[in-house]
Amino acid sequence: MKDLLSCYVFLALALCQTAFAQRNSSRDAIDSISQLITSEVDPEKRDELILKRAVQYPAEAYDQAVEEAEQVLVAAQRAVNAEGVVHAYITLGNINHKSRKYRQALGYDSLALNLAKDAGYRKGEVLAFGNIGREFYARGDLKTAAENYSKALALSPSNASTESLLTYYNQLGVINRIFGEFRQSIIYLDKGIDLAEENQELRSLALLYMNKANTLAETSQYDESATLHLKSITIKEQLGDRLGLGQSYGNLAIVFRRAKEYDKAISYFFKNRDIATALGEHKSLGLVASNLAVTYIEKGDFDEVRGFFNEAILNFDKISDIRGLGLSYHNYGNFLFDMNELDSAEVLMKRALGFREKVGSDTEISSTLANLGRLYLKAGKVGLAEKYILDAQSRLDTTHKTKGLLDVFSYLSTLYAKKGDYRKAFEYQSKFLDLEKSMLNENERINILKAESKYELEKRDLQLAFEKDKLRERQFNIILIAALVILALVALIGISLFRRKQAKERHQAQLMQLAQEHRIATARALREAEKEERKKIAGKLHDEVGAQLSIARLNINQLESTMFAADSEAGAKLEAAQKLLGDMSETVRAISHSLMPIALEKYGLKAAILDLVDAVNASGKIRVEEVIDGLANADSWSDEFRFGLYRIVQEVLSNIIKHAQASHVLVQIVELQRSVTIYMEDNGKGLDSNGAPLGLGLKLLKSNIEYFNGVIEINGRENQGTFVLIELPLESPAVG
Repeated sequence: MKDLLSCYVFLALALCQTAFAQRNSSRDAIDSISQLITSEVDPEKRDELILKRAVQYPAEAYDQAVEEAEQVLVAAQRAVNAEGVVHAYITLGNINHKSRKYRQALGYDSLALNLAKDAGYRKGEVLAFGNIGREFYARGDLKTAAENYSKALALSPSNASTESLLTYYNQLGVINRIFGEFRQSIIYLDKGIDLAEENQELRSLALLYMNKANTLAETSQYDESATLHLKSITIKEQLGDRLGLGQSYGNLAIVFRRAKEYDKAISYFFKNRDIATALGEHKSLGLVASNLAVTYIEKGDFDEVRGFFNEAILNFDKISDIRGLGLSYHNYGNFLFDMNELDSAEVLMKRALGFREKVGSDTEISSTLANLGRLYLKAGKVGLAEKYILDAQSRLDTTHKTKGLLDVFSYLSTLYAKKGDYRKAFEYQSKFLDLEKSMLNENERINILKAESKYELEKRDLQLAFEKDKLRERQFNIILIAALVILALVALIGISLFRRKQAKERHQAQLMQLAQEHRIATARALREAEKEERKKIAGKLHDEVGAQLSIARLNINQLESTMFAADSEAGAKLEAAQKLLGDMSETVRAISHSLMPIALEKYGLKAAILDLVDAVNASGKIRVEEVIDGLANADSWSDEFRFGLYRIVQEVLSNIIKHAQASHVLVQIVELQRSVTIYMEDNGKGLDSNGAPLGLGLKLLKSNIEYFNGVIEINGRENQGTFVLIELPLESPAVG
C-alpha cells in the first residue's frame, strides 16, 4: 500500500502529459494517413484509408469524423459494395462509441451485422458482434454483452487479430466473474494470458493478470491473487503506465474501508472522484459515489449518505448503466432498511432486482433477493421472506465459499428459528458457522481462537432448542431446564471473563498512549533545543565572526596601498592573506546558512528553497529545475514544520549531489489541501540493483519524515535515474 500513496501526484502530472502525447500521436497518425489518401489512386483502398482516418479523429472532431465516414458509406452504397458498406457502418459505430453515444453506436453496429449476415461476410459479422458486445457492456447489460462476445469469438477465424481475441477473452472473463461463474471466468482469462504471453502483448497481459487475480479473490484464493496482482503491477511499471496504476485508487480505498480506516478510505475515494470529474467519466463517478455512501454508513456518519446515493444514481442514469443502477438501488435500499424505513427500502430493492434481472448475474440477483427476504422477515411476513431467501439460495453455486452464501445461511437460520423449526434452524446455523470458519485465512487463525467461545455458545443454543423440541415429545422437561441453567452459567462466566479482558486491554492501551506522548514530547523538546542552539551559533558566526573578518580584510586592503613598497614581497603575502580571509568569510557564511538559513528566517520558506536551488545551480556541477505550487501561507505553519521541510529538501539534494552522479534534478513541491508533496527526480546512476543497505543520511532523512507523520517512497533503476516522493501532512490547526 505504501507504493500506492504516491500515485495521486504522478497521476495528476500524467493526465496532462498523456493527453498532450495522445493528441500529438493522433495528429501524426492523421497526417500520415492523409498523405496516403492523397497518393492513392484505387477508389476502394482510398475509402478504406478515409475510414481509418475517421476513427483517428479526437472526440471533439466528432462531426468531421461522421461526415467523412458517411461519404464513404454513400459511395459504397452506390457501388453496391456490401463489404464496404459494412465497414462504413462499423466505423460509424466506433466513432459514436468513442464519443460515448452508445445507442447510436449500437444502431450502426446492428446495421453492419444484418448486412454482413445477408452478404455472407464472416469478418464483418465478427466485428459487428464484438462491437455490439462492447456497447451493451458499456450500458451495463452484461448478459447481452456476453452473448455477443461469445458469438464473435466462435466466428473468429484462425488468423483473427490478436487484439480482438484478447478483448473477447478478457471481457468474457470479467462478465463470468460478475455472474458468479468463476471456473468459466478463469478458463477465458487463462486463454487470454496464454495468447498475450505468446505475442508479448504486455498491456493486455497486465489487464488479464489483474482480472484473473480479482476472480481468484472472489473464491478466497488470496495467495494466488496477490501473486498475479504483483505481476500486473510490475508490467505497468515497466511500461510507465501511470494512468493504469492510478486505477488502484478505488481498490486502495476499499482496502482502507475493510481495515476500518474510514478517513483514509474517504480521502482516496475523493481523489478518485476528482480524476473522474476531470475526465467526464460518469460510470466512475457513479461507482465512487456509491462507495462513498457505503463507507460513510460503515463509519456511522449518515448525514451525507442519501446525497451520495442520489449522485450515484444520477451518473449511472446519464449513461443508461443498468448494472450501476442496480448496485446503487440495492445499497440504498439496504441503508433505508437499517434506518427502519421499510416501505421505502422495499421500493428501492425491487427496482434493484428489476435492473439486476436485466443484467442476468445470478450472484447479484441472489444478493437482492436475500435482502428482500430479510426485509420481509423483519416486517413479520415470514412466508414471503422464505420464498425470496430460498430463491436466492437456488441461484448460488454452493461449491464456492462466498459472502452471498454466508448471508443466505444466516437469514435462513434466523427465519426457521422464528418459525419454530429448530431442526432446520440448527442445520443452517451450522452451515453458516462452518462456512465462516473455513473462509478465514491463515492470518486470521488467532481471531478464530478469540471467537471460539462465541461459536460454541451459538451452536449450543440452537442445539438445545432442537433438543427441547424432541424432549417435549418425550416429556423430559427437567433435563431441559438443567441444560438451560448450565448454558446461563456458561454465558455469565464468559461475559465476566470478556469484561475483565476488555478492562485489561484498555489499561494497556492507555499506558502505550502515555508512553508514546512522552516520546513525542521528549523528541520535540530535543528538536527545539537543537534548533535554538543552531540559531545562536549561526547568528554568532554570521554577525560576530563574519563582521570581524570583514573588518580585518578592510584593514589589509588599506595597508596594501600605504605600507608596502612597489617591489616588496609583502604585496604577494598581503594578497594571499586577503584570499585566505575571503575564503574564511565564505566558509563562515556557508556554515551559518547550513545551521539556520537566513532566507528562511527573513523571507520565508519558499524564498529559502529558491535560494538553496540558486546556490546549487551557481556551483555549475548540476542543473536544478524547480516547480513550486503553493506555500503562500507557509508563514502560518509552525517554525518546526517549516524548518523540517527545508532540511528534508536540503538533505535529498545533498544526497543526489554526493552520490547520484546526475547532471539534472527536478524539484517539485506542491501544497495540497491537507498535505505538502515533495517530488524530486534525477537522471543519475539510479539505485544499486544488489539492494545495498541505506546510508546514514537516508536513515536520518526517513527519521525526520516519520517525525512529521509523513511517508517517503524512493524508486529507481540502475543507470536510469531515481525519484523520491515525500508526503508530509499539514498541521491542523496550524501552530504559529
